[in-house]
Amino acid sequence: MNPTEIYDALSQIAEASFDAEEFPFSFAEATDASQAAISKLRNGSTNKSDLPGGVLFGKRFHYAPAPTGKSDATLEQLKASKKTKSAKPAILLATDGEMIAAEHTASGETLHCAFKELGNQFGFFLPAAGKERYRAVEENPVDVKATGKLAKLYDALIRANPDWGTDARRHEMNQLMMRLIFCMFAEDVGIFPEHQFSRLIFTYADDKGEEAHKAIMAAFRAMNLPKNERTGLPAWTGELDYVNGGLFAGTIDAPKFDAAAFRYLREACGLDWREINPDIFGSMIQSVADPKQRSELGMHYTSVPNIMKVIGPLFLDDLDVEIHKGWDRARALQQTLSHMSHIRVFDPACGSGNFLVVSYRELRARETRIMQRLEELDGRNAMGTSEMFSRIKIDNFYGIEISDFAAETAKLALFIAEYQANATFKAVFGRCPAALPLRDAARIHTGNSLRLDWEKICPPPAKEEEVFIAGNPPFLGSTFQSGEQKSDLAYVFSKDVKTFAAFDFVAAWFFKASRYVREYAVRAAFVSTNSICQGQSVAALWPHILGDDLEISFAHKDFKWNNNASSKAAVICSIIGIRRFSKEKKRIFSESLESIAENINAYLVDSPHVFVDSIRKPMFGLPIMDYGNKPVEGGALILSPEERAEFIISDPRSEKFIRKFMGSMEVVRGIERYCLWIADEDVMEANSIAPIRDRVDAVFHYRRKSVKAPTRALASQGHRFVERRVPKNLSSAILVPSVTSERRPYLPVEWVGADVISSNLNQVLYDAPEWCIALIASRLHLAWIATVCGKLKSDFRYSNTLGWNTFPVPKFTDEQLEALSASARRILKCRYSHYPKTIADLYDPDKMPDDLRAVHKENDDLLESMYIGRPFRNDTERLETLFKLYAAKIKTLETANKKKKA
Repeated sequence: MNPTEIYDALSQIAEASFDAEEFPFSFAEATDASQAAISKLRNGSTNKSDLPGGVLFGKRFHYAPAPTGKSDATLEQLKASKKTKSAKPAILLATDGEMIAAEHTASGETLHCAFKELGNQFGFFLPAAGKERYRAVEENPVDVKATGKLAKLYDALIRANPDWGTDARRHEMNQLMMRLIFCMFAEDVGIFPEHQFSRLIFTYADDKGEEAHKAIMAAFRAMNLPKNERTGLPAWTGELDYVNGGLFAGTIDAPKFDAAAFRYLREACGLDWREINPDIFGSMIQSVADPKQRSELGMHYTSVPNIMKVIGPLFLDDLDVEIHKGWDRARALQQTLSHMSHIRVFDPACGSGNFLVVSYRELRARETRIMQRLEELDGRNAMGTSEMFSRIKIDNFYGIEISDFAAETAKLALFIAEYQANATFKAVFGRCPAALPLRDAARIHTGNSLRLDWEKICPPPAKEEEVFIAGNPPFLGSTFQSGEQKSDLAYVFSKDVKTFAAFDFVAAWFFKASRYVREYAVRAAFVSTNSICQGQSVAALWPHILGDDLEISFAHKDFKWNNNASSKAAVICSIIGIRRFSKEKKRIFSESLESIAENINAYLVDSPHVFVDSIRKPMFGLPIMDYGNKPVEGGALILSPEERAEFIISDPRSEKFIRKFMGSMEVVRGIERYCLWIADEDVMEANSIAPIRDRVDAVFHYRRKSVKAPTRALASQGHRFVERRVPKNLSSAILVPSVTSERRPYLPVEWVGADVISSNLNQVLYDAPEWCIALIASRLHLAWIATVCGKLKSDFRYSNTLGWNTFPVPKFTDEQLEALSASARRILKCRYSHYPKTIADLYDPDKMPDDLRAVHKENDDLLESMYIGRPFRNDTERLETLFKLYAAKIKTLETANKKKKA
């Protein structure tokens, strides 16, 4: 069930007579429980409630009937229930049929409302259906209800007219839906006389709706023509006003309505469309044309706060400063009004127009405030003209969108936003121009943004004009890109960038924006996955974006993009603004903090422009770090503890060839595994042991079938790993897992003896000094790795060539190295004191032992004092220092190379 269907189902419960015993089963059904699950709940086999009349439905909800007037008290009983504490259901719910008292167990947030409001509060109960609660949807159920009706109408029309669901007619179908929505909105808000459109359609179509398509086409044609130009149209269309604005331009056609479609049209027209919110409604109705998206209706809406993170620093904040400075001077405010009228906003991946709608609305709100102030200052015409109305036109808003339906939605959303802004203006000043005919239309173009010439869609700014590019282009890692999307990347990058195959899809928008910014001095800002500011993508991409003349003007550092439904993985995002070099301030936002930067580099740190590239040897004199050993043997050389025991019992000589084996999972989770480790000179002896010989033969057959020639070439050497890196006379090794959870406050690192063979899933320091552990286990090193190595999904990736070899360290004295070695020993000793707890157990941030946290804090303070004489205040200061050291080292190396060449 999608949110719309849940809304409908809960509304039906609210309208029916209350039955305390039946209610929990109806509620379960309304929140998408299966009939089989409800049957088990009814017969008591799965109901574990410990309250009289209560129903506990697993992780979904715990319900208890309340005596009259006691809903709140019954909720307290639910909270105190032992079964609640053990089962941890998403929702606690008590009701007496008059009032509802409910609580989210995760957040503690409560709801107290009348029972009849159950449907309108559907958003609060989404967790009971296993769905993420989404406030923007929840706060305006009108949007949800309207979307549901439109989806039913759309489906019914396609069923009755299959050809309208084909690619050939999809644009016409999309236009039909947008035109119908406009008409329903218009007759409810006063653009048309009340109920005019629906009254005419239902009057001049027969009762079954068989003639509805003819009536709709006649109405649309009439609204596309001034009244004095209408010929050949039914007389009744004379009531309809001329609309213009391009909304009814082009082909006008309509599919036939059967009884079901006609009924859904009546229901949709019967809604009150006055309260719809174009911010979210535009995103929601995109899903109307795609049933696959409906299970997450409204869940992919770009929230206003997130949009403001982009357009605020891009242009609104500067505008607010300008307004504040001129607040007491009428002439200055008039100049600001003129300035605002020349602002153009362009979203080259506009979707349903959220960024454009919010930008338009924010500009209109500021314009109204200025005009109110002008009347206060001189009582004369605030605009300085006889028009006394807005100069901000929706044809100053441009967009490109690949989905035809979304593009049509964006146009409609801006029409609605304009009308609502005009209504606000009228409420303040008592006047506004006539709603019809529409004067302007947003300039939304349907097409592939990466293939189109942006200058032709949004022409370069003329004198006095400013163009701001803003939006939320699609994020998609290289693994998930379609062939067509990979082709789009090649189209954008192939002429200028050598290595681009690993780029996230969003990188192409930044690259195209940089060329527009460079050529015409406009400004741009996009939401992006943070991957383009981490790892190898930085050095490959950003020199081509910034060049010698562009800079990052502001950045919002890593934050979770929390608008996705629960079925989607959280995306860690950044927002990055670019402009030509400027003396204006540069701003870095991190969580709720803002800092002014001297320079923002491509890692979004206040430091010089450097691009960290992989390097084969450590730049700062650290010991050599290498990969572990790569088996490539189909599991034949790897043994469980039980298999190891069986081998030794079968033939005690086997023990000589069995070593402890550790990959990243073994290091982190303490998993015990072993491997066969056979030196070349011992092959004959090993093969004389039957179980070992069988395993070696298995490796031979596995490698021989490989599609990779180098692997097949090593089939005859089935006794050994494909890659072996253990040095002779090894005494110890330091293992660093290549991937680790982002939740851990420190990178996992383990010290092992010569008896351990590390897999290639670890980076390894062989016979390295103990102080290396103090470096790797520091907060300072984690900050560097997280930034320059990037992440795999949301986990940290560790790279020897990119992270360890580039890690900036000062020149340590012998005394400092000994102090760090002692600190490393204290960390290991503390960890071992908690045996058998593993690294995964010990470094869970919610369960980390106090003594382990303390020794790590001591290690951090010790190491950081060797850098700046005191501990760093935060990760921002850590990274700023590290990048300055790195930049200085690069400069030194470049100078040395120049001297050599000279």
